[in-house]
Amino acid sequence: MRRLLVIASLSFSFVTLYAGGFVSRNGQTITDSTNKVIQLKGVNLGGWLLWEGWIWGGGFTKESDIKNNLTKIAGENEVKQFHADVYRNFINENDIKAISELGLNVVRIPFNHRLFDSTYSTVNGWQIMDSLLYWCEKYHVYAVLDMHGAPGGQSGLFIADPVRPNLWKSQVWKQQTINLWMRIASRYRDRKIIAGYDLLNEPIPPKNQDLSELYNEIVKAIRTVDINHMLILEGSNFAKEFSFFTKLPDNNMMFSFHIYTWFGGEPREKLLEYSKLRERLDVPVWCGEWGENNYDVLQKTLDAFAMPVNGFSGWCFWTWKKVPNNYAALNAINVTTSWRDVITWCGQPSVKKMPGHDVAIAAMNEFRKAMRYENTNHDYRLGEMLKKDALR
Repeated sequence: MRRLLVIASLSFSFVTLYAGGFVSRNGQTITDSTNKVIQLKGVNLGGWLLWEGWIWGGGFTKESDIKNNLTKIAGENEVKQFHADVYRNFINENDIKAISELGLNVVRIPFNHRLFDSTYSTVNGWQIMDSLLYWCEKYHVYAVLDMHGAPGGQSGLFIADPVRPNLWKSQVWKQQTINLWMRIASRYRDRKIIAGYDLLNEPIPPKNQDLSELYNEIVKAIRTVDINHMLILEGSNFAKEFSFFTKLPDNNMMFSFHIYTWFGGEPREKLLEYSKLRERLDVPVWCGEWGENNYDVLQKTLDAFAMPVNGFSGWCFWTWKKVPNNYAALNAINVTTSWRDVITWCGQPSVKKMPGHDVAIAAMNEFRKAMRYENTNHDYRLGEMLKKDALR
């Protein structure tokens, strides 16, 4: 009944858009419920449901280390409350409203599998995701659910919050990954605002065959409970390697690549191989992550995406908000030196001086306030670049 009331409260145009079906593959494109070809252009919600130290102003630190080391200096109860406050407030309704007003039509939601683990999370992860999807429906913004950290970790990098043995060396972790996707798909199989399920972020398997086999098992499991949603598969080697795909694991799917050009290279040239992938397997191709560069390179990347020969199904900028670094922050989280000291120590406790308890508590309170959208500083130059391309 609640879902019916939510749908009834939406505008007529929005109901018309979503009443007939789901976002789905149509050859090399994706279409909405009216069979109109669409492109998904939006932003990642990085640093929220999977913590990354650098987004918060520290180093390349994984979530479990941040939480464990914060506990050492601030205490378990304080960190439990902080954890809950981040989940509730790092992204809220104001963020989704602002994203919609920027002309963007999708958010990619990187989440840690721990979000749905009641023994780890201090809040109900399902309720957090439910609220986000409601805001997405309210402001007409599609959602892509991205398993950024699978059980065990799909790579040994901090972005996957890994443990030992990792996903690839444990049948238990693999089965937990499959089971979690089944739970997600079962719960959200009727939510048309979800554009797709991004099965594994930047997987780095021992062999590409390992990734193919796990993808096949996840796809098979999801399709037992959800035949509606589009599936999104990333290549190995940081979502760059797709040559091992000789056929599509599912008829209703698209591939997602990531592109960062920190070490040089012309964006147009780097994108050619993904355009060839689209043609080779007659499948939509989407850029799930790009960004973290100077304005000139960002604009060149947008221009390359827009080239008709590429035929991509859109892009998702990394990321919506962050503590400023060497590159432009779409929405800058303004933190104090105290917070930087705390978050940096969490990543280097053996080489940095441990902050005091009172300092840590004060710094955490400062971050609680600074992370909220209304307290960030918007980069209008970058925002206009994204908005202009989204409205092409």
